Amino acid sequence: MLADRYDLALSTASEAARDAYVQGCDLALTFYPGAIEAFDRATAADPSFSLPHAAKAQVLMREGNVAAARAALTAAKDLATGLSEREASHIRYFDLAFAGQTDAAIDALYAHLATWPRDALVLATAANPNGLIGASGRIGQKHQIAALMDSLAPHYGDDYWFLAHHAMALSEDGQLAAARPKIERSVAANPNNAHGAHGFAHVCYESGEPDTAPPPICRPGSPPIRAADFSMAI
Repeated sequence: MLADRYDLALSTASEAARDAYVQGCDLALTFYPGAIEAFDRATAADPSFSLPHAAKAQVLMREGNVAAARAALTAAKDLATGLSEREASHIRYFDLAFAGQTDAAIDALYAHLATWPRDALVLATAANPNGLIGASGRIGQKHQIAALMDSLAPHYGDDYWFLAHHAMALSEDGQLAAARPKIERSVAANPNNAHGAHGFAHVCYESGEPDTAPPPICRPGSPPIRAADFSMAI
């Protein structure tokens, strides 16, 4: 069976569909454009492949296109027969989150990640301060996100996407000394890492270093970005 970049099995026999889905996930996770088009290519290559619809729904919801997001999730659910337990749980989680059932969605999130910790698209919905946990209104949500990322760190190693979000979570929880080496490793692993740049800016700014320049990022040949450049957005 084919697998994604995080070694999770996918219910498709089409390599073209798998490749397009993996590309779409990478773009979605890093907030780069083109994710929706990649997911559309995946479903065109394998019309019975459910997960690209769910992933497309996640991107559309993030963009505020609620009606299109719900339609994409409905398409995912319509194709859910015969899925693996992991894929079915993946779609059920998004169904709860989209329905606004926050407490049930958070419970489903923890249960899902306890079994499939490397399901990055699910984790991505809670790995930032504005995600499911951060927007829940729960007391101590920033520490909860940091603790969640701490618990999952052994499963991701030096994955640049995870390192950037782990560092951001630690930074938001006031653990700046722990955040700094992680964000530096993330940007070093992928210099074209916009979220890593944002995380680096957070760590520098909150450490009282508004003029610290991280390595060149985002585009080959681009000048270094100072933490102060992000100060209005933090």
